[in-house]
Amino acid sequence: MKPASKFAPYTRKGFLATVAEPDRALATKLCVLLEAAFPVADISIYSGFPIVVRDMEWIAGFAMRSKGPIAYCCSPATMTAMGRELAPYLSGKSCVAVKPRKGETIEVVLALVARAFQEASRHGGMICKADLKKRERLRAAAKKSTRA
Repeated sequence: MKPASKFAPYTRKGFLATVAEPDRALATKLCVLLEAAFPVADISIYSGFPIVVRDMEWIAGFAMRSKGPIAYCCSPATMTAMGRELAPYLSGKSCVAVKPRKGETIEVVLALVARAFQEASRHGGMICKADLKKRERLRAAAKKSTRA
């Protein structure tokens, strides 16, 4: 599991206070999309960006980067369902550049991200092998203690 010290409670106002003024309007829109797809209680701040991690599985979130915002669509089911649509925006396996392409508006890209977040909210996410092993150990210990 990632260091707990890197996770902090999420509030839109608190997060937006960390975003540069020129990027704040777009960051607000991304917050709204994430909050529409997931209960606010499921959203945390990890190393400065909003992310949803459930049961050690990274599901969705976004980060404001110097080259523009990146949406994280970590749900394999989302990539299966929407991979073709997301492909032109992908950088890496699950990083979606929130930038319009030729002839598009930012609203087109945000609508795509909104659908990806909604799809991800219905499924699990990705988990690293070390976290998977740790989760299985924790589940086995819990199962063992309930039998006793």
